[in-house]
Formats: sequence, C-alpha cells, structure tokens
Amino acid sequence: MNKKTYRREASPQNPTRQKSLAIGLIALLLVSAMVVPLVVTRNPGTALRTFESRYEVGSLANEDVFAFSSFEYVDGEKTERLVAEAVAKVIPYFSYSLHATSASVLRVQKFIEYWKNENNGLQTLDLALPADSANVLARFRELDSDERSFMLAALEETSELVLQKGLFSSDDIQKNLQSGYENFYLENSISMDKVTSLVAQSLDSAMTFQTMQENLAFWLAAYTNAHSSFQPLLLLDTLSLLVESNVQYNEAKTLHLRELAKAEVKPQIVTIQRGQKIIAKDSVITSEQMALITRMSDSAFDYTVLELIGRFVFVVLATGAGLLVFHQFLKHEKRYYLYLNLLLASLVVTLGLLYLVAHWTTQNSVQFIDSFLPVLFAPIFLSQITTKKRVGLVSGFILSCYAMILPYSNSMTFFFTMTTVGTCLYFFQFTIKRLDEIFNWFYACLVSCFMAIALNLLNGFSFNGVGALLGGLVINISLSVVFVAALVPLCEQLFNIPTIYRLSELALAESPALERLAVVAQGTYTHSRYVADIAYTAAKAIGANAMLARVGGMYHDIGKSDHPEYFIENQGVENKHDEIKPSLSVAIIKSHVKLGVEKGREAGLPQEVLDIIAQHHGNDVIQFFFHEAKEQAQALGLDVNEDDYSYAGIRPSTPEAAIVMLADCVEAASRTLKKATPSKYEKLIHTVIMGKIARDQLKDSLLSLTDLDLISASFLQSLVGRDHHRIEYPDDATDTISKAPVKG
Repeated sequence: MNKKTYRREASPQNPTRQKSLAIGLIALLLVSAMVVPLVVTRNPGTALRTFESRYEVGSLANEDVFAFSSFEYVDGEKTERLVAEAVAKVIPYFSYSLHATSASVLRVQKFIEYWKNENNGLQTLDLALPADSANVLARFRELDSDERSFMLAALEETSELVLQKGLFSSDDIQKNLQSGYENFYLENSISMDKVTSLVAQSLDSAMTFQTMQENLAFWLAAYTNAHSSFQPLLLLDTLSLLVESNVQYNEAKTLHLRELAKAEVKPQIVTIQRGQKIIAKDSVITSEQMALITRMSDSAFDYTVLELIGRFVFVVLATGAGLLVFHQFLKHEKRYYLYLNLLLASLVVTLGLLYLVAHWTTQNSVQFIDSFLPVLFAPIFLSQITTKKRVGLVSGFILSCYAMILPYSNSMTFFFTMTTVGTCLYFFQFTIKRLDEIFNWFYACLVSCFMAIALNLLNGFSFNGVGALLGGLVINISLSVVFVAALVPLCEQLFNIPTIYRLSELALAESPALERLAVVAQGTYTHSRYVADIAYTAAKAIGANAMLARVGGMYHDIGKSDHPEYFIENQGVENKHDEIKPSLSVAIIKSHVKLGVEKGREAGLPQEVLDIIAQHHGNDVIQFFFHEAKEQAQALGLDVNEDDYSYAGIRPSTPEAAIVMLADCVEAASRTLKKATPSKYEKLIHTVIMGKIARDQLKDSLLSLTDLDLISASFLQSLVGRDHHRIEYPDDATDTISKAPVKG
C-alpha cells in the first residue's frame, strides 16, 4: 500500500535562535510596511507619463483614463472667484467728520456775521477761504439790504441742511463706483453717534459739490417762490466756498474688513476619488482634464516629516496590537515561535505581493480596486496551519491596517479587507467531502461579493466598476485557496504540524503502528478506539481540538504492542502478573508510555500527539500494584516508596491531553461495572475526575470546573450510548431470521 510519509518530529530548536529569527522578521515587517507605500507611486507610472506626451488639448482620447489614486488639489480659479465675491460683499464705509462739520459751521457763521455788520464794507473778512473764483463776495455787495438778509437766512438754513444730509467728496464716490460698488454704509450721524444697525445706501444718492444743485433743486425752488429776486446760483456758490465735505470715506476700515473677508474664504479643495474617470474614451480632451492628469502625476508622495512619523507610529501600534493578541491566543502552544515566525513571514510575503500589485496598477494606469489587494492568502493559510481562525483574524487585522495606508486606499479599505477576510475564514472549514470544498468556495465568493457591493455603495461608488470589483474579488479568493491548498501540505510535512487535515488522515487512515496493535493487542486496539471516540466528543463539548483528542486517544496505548499479554484487556483466563513481583509488573506497565512515545516518533506523529501519549497517565500512582506491594511489604515489615509505583511522565499540559487521560481511565473503569446503569456511570466518572484532581493530575491542563462538568456530561452520554441494550430474540424468531430468503 502506498502511504504518505511524514518527517519525524525534530528535536526542539534553540529558543534563542527562534526568538532572534522572530525579532528579525518583526523588524523586516515594520520596515516593509513603511517602505512599500512610499515606493509604490514614487513615479506616476509609464502609462500616465506617455499619456501626457501622446495627447494634447483638443485631441481625441482613444482610451479611458481613471484616477489610480485619490488626490486633492486647490482650485485656484474657484478660490479667487469666491475671494472676489467675499470682497464685493464688503461695501464702502463712510462716516461724518466732526472737524469738517465744525469748520463748515464756523465759516458760515462768520460769513453771516460779517455781512450783518453795517460797516462791512470797511472790514476785512477774516476767514481762511479758498480762492473766490465765483466772485461770491462781490456779488453779495451788489445786493441790497433786503436781498442780502434773505440770502443770508437762506444760507444759514441751507448749510445746516447740507451738513446734516452729508456732503461727500466726488473723488471718493467715483472711486468706489469705478470699483464696482453701488452702495455704502454710513456708520454714524452728524452728532457722531454710532448707528445701531447699518443700512446700505446708494452711492448715486450721495450729495457732492457737483450734484448739490440737483439734490437741492426742490429746496431752492421754495426760496425762489418766496422771494422773486432770490439767486440760487449765488447760494450754491457760497456753499461751495464756505462748506467742505463732512462725510469722508473710511478707507482703512473698509480695506481691513475686506482682508478679513478674504481670510475667511477657505481654499477650494477638489477631491478626485480613486477610480474616478478623468477622461472618457472618444471624447475631446479639455485643458481642465489635462491639468488633472498633470496634478495626478505631481500628487505622488508628498509626505511631511510629521506625516511619516505618524505613519510609523500607526504601523508600530497596529503590528504591536496584532502580535499582543496573537500572544494571548497561543502563549501556551509548544509551537509558539514556529507559528509566530510563520505569521511574520506570511505578512512579509503579502506585503511584497501588495507592492507588486500596486506597482503594476500604477505603471499601467489601471484603476486600483480594493479587491485587487492580495490579503486573503495569509489569514486562510495561518488559520489552517494553526487550526485557529482567530490567528487568521489577527493576520487579517494587521494586513488591513497596512493596506489602509497605501496611497491608493482609504479608511473604507480597512473594513473591506476585514469583512472579506472574516467571510472567507468563516466559510473555509475542514471538509471530508471534496464537493463541500467547492460549495465553501462558492459561498465565500457569493457573500464576499455581496459585502463588497454594500461597502462600496456606502463609500459612494457607482456601479460602473462593479464588474472589475467582483471579478478581482473572485480571482483573489480563488488564487488564495489554490496557493493555500498547495502550501499547507508542504508545511505539514516540513514541520510535522498537526493541521486538521493531517489529524484527519491519522484518524481515518490505518497506520502500520495501529495495524500491528490491532493484530497483537486486539483488546488494547478496541479500547483505544473507544477512548478516541469518547475524547473526541468531550473535546468538542468544551471547544478544544477534537480531532487532536481523537488521534491522541487512538495512539495513546501503541506502546502496549510490545508486551500485550501483560495488559488486562488482552488477557484471557491467565494473568501474567500472577507469576511475577509487583515491582516487575509496574516496570512493564510503566514502560508502555515510553515505548509508545518511541513508536509514535518512528511513525512520524506530530509532537502534540506524542505529548498526549507521554502525558496520558501523568505521574499518577499505579494503584493496584502499589497496594499489592504495600501488603507484601507490611507482611515483611518493610516500607514501599510510592514513587517507584508511579508513572514517570508529566502531568497533562493541554486540555486534549487531560481529556484523553480522563477518557482512558473512565473507559477502562467502566468495564468493571456489573449491571451498569447511568447513575453508576455518573458516580464512576465523578470518582475518576475527583481522584485526578486530588492527586494534582489536572493542575496544568488549563481545564476549568465548567469544562470538567461538560466533560462529565459528555462521558456519561458516550458510555450510555456505547453500552446500549437490545431485546432478546426468542429461539424461533432467531431461526426465522436466519432462514429468511435473501433478496437478490
């Protein structure tokens, strides 16, 4: 028969060497996690560079161009437009000038007092006036006393009106009108009180020296009607001579407010999402599109020192958190450093694959999609190698963090990869039927595709790239499964790892050691089969490695094949121990543990199974021969050393080894019961377990009291099912059955 041979378990490697290797791999992993994102898009890619050289504005594009990464840029034109709009909203501020108003009032009063003096012709007008180009003084002298009195009264009244309404500088008005402003704010009154609420007024309504006649036309008409000799032009010329602009443009405040408005306008950031189509095939290339191509080329890796420090801290924290959880899960594993180094090596390899995929998409301007990330291989591989899906989730978490800081990724990439990893780990379970593996693959692809669509819709993606998204995901899952199926058997043989597949082969296929045991020790072989079944059910009940417990139960007594006649299950009426001393009997009984380990090592059994063989009796006392030796020694007045009648092994250090120990004792002891009932079985199981606890045999097994209760219930169910009863057929019924015709 052609049998697969496995490498024998090598002697444990130097822990220092394994630790050194792990430290080196951790350092390599951290460096790779930092370097890979930095070198992926150090240049924009050959296809992107050649696109700029092959096309120009106004030409027809013969291909679709997608943004291979998300990037941002400042839209200068839009920002400037918003700044201009913000500045335009700050209209000019004007305010009354107390000095100009007071000076104007004083000149008008002195002018009036001058002409009221009867000797005005002999006095000099003591006023600092501009040049009297309109001959106002001469024209006043030509007026008779009645006309002059009326004119002075009109001057006093009209000047007060003009100053209250506000006289503006025509230069200020024209300056703001030319700047495009139509309104203004007057922030105080002639009494210099601040206006509580500013009201926009039209610049066209502001009164200047040039518009004074127009603004006062109705007012002057009243004077003309009241006095026929009234000269409105003389009044206007007099006002122009005596009154100055008392409403001034507060340019400093206006400019300050405009600067504040400019500062409040934020630069308009345009975000181009990864996968967004920049140029469509068969479309005319515009200057804006070509500018986007240039910006995308220039957007590669412009990290500041603080950003690099932040990325390094994130990588260290993510890696440290993942390794801490890994340690909590596997700190009691004998293969701790082997599994740790496999984890680190698989992460480094995956980072290399990440670089290759990202580099290829960049160089060829292929739309980068999260489903292209090769992050499924490591979690599936590690979950099958360690038989612990939690280890696969740990590796998936670390890789998801690494993928999230790639230049083409975003925060949704983390959730996408974690969801896909979790889905695949859930569906890819151990199967006996080969058809089930196809169904597992189909369900993993189906659910992963559904989750991918949901997450991408949540991220705002359209259905345009859904084909590439789902296609890449199915290919990713398929390739990962193929590589895992090829690599797991190699690692099994190289490191003799008890994967679920390896244990299944040991449990379902007959090995030479078991075949010899079945021939030379039928009773031991039958006992081992029952122990394997009982241990399998109990381990399953508490969530331990049920297949490891089954294999350990099957091989735990293979050492008895050398001297089968000295073990009660293989004896008939004659008992070999009746002819020898108890000390020799104990030596033979104890030897089957050491022989079993040797035979298991020769058969290439994994170290975990060898540990179960070595620990299935612990260092417990062989009670029967110990009591027999004590009786003989007491008759001779001698003492018996208990250690001489105890197994030389170590206490069970794993739940599986402890379960096999208990199943071995319970199965053997159950054979001694007469007229067994469920209550007797329950009492027997309780006695066996409490005895092991009293003798500290379960001290290192990591089993809790709750676990022992579940194991007890499982043992009881298995024993009752094993020793089920049948009805007794009457003799005539037996004859009828034996003579019944056989249908052919």
